Amino acid sequence: MDFNLRRQVEPELLDGLAAEDPQALRSRKDLRWIHRAMATLVIMQRALNRGTAGFVPRTLLELGAGDGSLMLRMARKQTDCWPAMEVTLLDRLNLVEPQTLEEIHKLGWTPRVVTLDIFHWLEGYNNSRTDIVIANLFMHHFSSKELARLLAGIAARSQVFLCCEPRRSILSLVGAHCIGLLGAGPVTRHDAVSSVHAGFRAQELSELWPNPQNWVLHEYSAGLFTHCFLAIWKGA
Repeated sequence: MDFNLRRQVEPELLDGLAAEDPQALRSRKDLRWIHRAMATLVIMQRALNRGTAGFVPRTLLELGAGDGSLMLRMARKQTDCWPAMEVTLLDRLNLVEPQTLEEIHKLGWTPRVVTLDIFHWLEGYNNSRTDIVIANLFMHHFSSKELARLLAGIAARSQVFLCCEPRRSILSLVGAHCIGLLGAGPVTRHDAVSSVHAGFRAQELSELWPNPQNWVLHEYSAGLFTHCFLAIWKGA
């Protein structure tokens, strides 16, 4: 059963902590195992294989890339079918360890980190299209007005866009309230509940995507708690 309530977006505790705050370090560790528990990489692989069925991508941009651990795991899985990728990890904080970048590079991908607020990136970035743009647990941080602006910028700069976000449902809310039983810290416990209230359902992202006639759009549930949006440019 899905919520009938409108989205509620509020600041999450992790966003207000300094990068080296012990609570922030613990929360980012929590997020890494949450991604594994939610099978995020598998969900993203399936969607991206669908989105790139007609071409071999060469460039990949992750929005809200955090510590880069998801990109490293993706490189390990995809390097055979996506060789020599140029990847950009964009975040307002530089949390990517040099070792992570080195591991990605060893797999044949060329990584770079861009430390910039997403809207400053939109203002200053050129209009060339990146083959794939991805975001994981990132888009729910923004209001509908901000999302419309952000999605318009992404649509102008990508051939394939995929985001995996919290599903706004009763089941997700129950799961978020129980996450402490798995050892999550207080910041993660708070933010998990907030993220469900800010999550998505039905076709909410599709309704904000600009010029839908030029795209193939898929918006769907995946796994127990994930809401996915996949946009494939018809010119790809």
